[in-house]
Amino acid sequence: MDTYSIIDIGTNNVLMLIATRENNNIKVLHRSSSISALGKNIKDNILTKAAITRTKTILKEFIRTSKKYTENIIIIGTSCSREARNIDILSKWLKTKYEINYRIISGEQEAYFNGLANIREFSQHNEMILFDVGGGSTEFTFIKNREIISNQTLQLGIRRLQNRFNSNYESKIQKTKDILEELQIPVLENPVIIGIGGTVTSLVSIQKNLKKYNPEIVHKSKITKKGLYILLEKLKKSSILDIASLIPFDPLRSDILATGTMIVKEIIDFFEVKEFYVSDRGFQFGVLMQNKEEIQRML
Repeated sequence: MDTYSIIDIGTNNVLMLIATRENNNIKVLHRSSSISALGKNIKDNILTKAAITRTKTILKEFIRTSKKYTENIIIIGTSCSREARNIDILSKWLKTKYEINYRIISGEQEAYFNGLANIREFSQHNEMILFDVGGGSTEFTFIKNREIISNQTLQLGIRRLQNRFNSNYESKIQKTKDILEELQIPVLENPVIIGIGGTVTSLVSIQKNLKKYNPEIVHKSKITKKGLYILLEKLKKSSILDIASLIPFDPLRSDILATGTMIVKEIIDFFEVKEFYVSDRGFQFGVLMQNKEEIQRML
C-alpha cells in the first residue's frame, strides 16, 4: 500500500490530497484547500510578486504536512501555470528548496484525470459529461459506455473573467456563451451532467447549510436547474461578507463565487438539462487511479 500527496496548484486555489492507493481503492488520509489567487491581476502572462509569495507560503505548509505522511509528493500546475511566462520562479524554488519537480499538465490531461476520478464513482451511468470550472479554464470530459471518448479544455475561467471584466456582469455572461460555442460535442444519447470543483461543491454546501465542509454530504449530491437559478440570484444580491458567511469553511472564495455560479448556469443552459450531479473528486483522484508506474513517473 503506497501513500501519496497530490498538490494541485490552480489559478485560484491550491488543493492537497494525501491518500493511500491499493487495488484501485483510494483511502483519503488528509485534504486541505487554500486560496492562493495565483492568477489574480496577472498581466501579459506575468504573475505578480504577491501572487507568487502567497502560493509559496501555502506550499511550505502543505509540503510540511505532506512529509508527516509520505515523501511521495507530486505537485501539479494547471491553467495559470501553463500560461505564466515567469512560472519558472515557482518551479525553480520547488526544485532548489525541496527537490520536488513541478509538473505542468495540459487542459486535456486535466480533463482525462477528471474522467479517471469519476467513472467508477458514477458507474451506474453509461454516458456522462463532466465539467470542471476553474480559475483559468474549464475542462470537459465526455464518457460513453464507461470509456473516456473526448477531453476538451476551454479558456473559460472565473479569475480570467474577473481580471478582464471586473464587475461588468453582462460582459462576463456574453463571453461565457461565446466560449461555450467552441465545444465539440460527441454523439451521446442521454448523458448525465456532473460538475466538479470549488464552485459546485460550495453551492451544495450553501443549499444544505453546511458550516463545515463535508465531502460525504457533498459528493454525488444533485442541484436542480431551478435551485441553481435561486442560488445565483441570491449570490448576485449578496455582499462579499454575506457570501463569506454562507461558506465559513472557505470565506476567501466569496469574491468569485457569483461569477463561478454564472458559468455553471450557462453550462447547464448550454446542455439543456434540468439537473446535474456534483462530484467532490477532482483530478487529484484521477492521478491516483493510474497504474503505479505512471504515478511514479510523475514524482
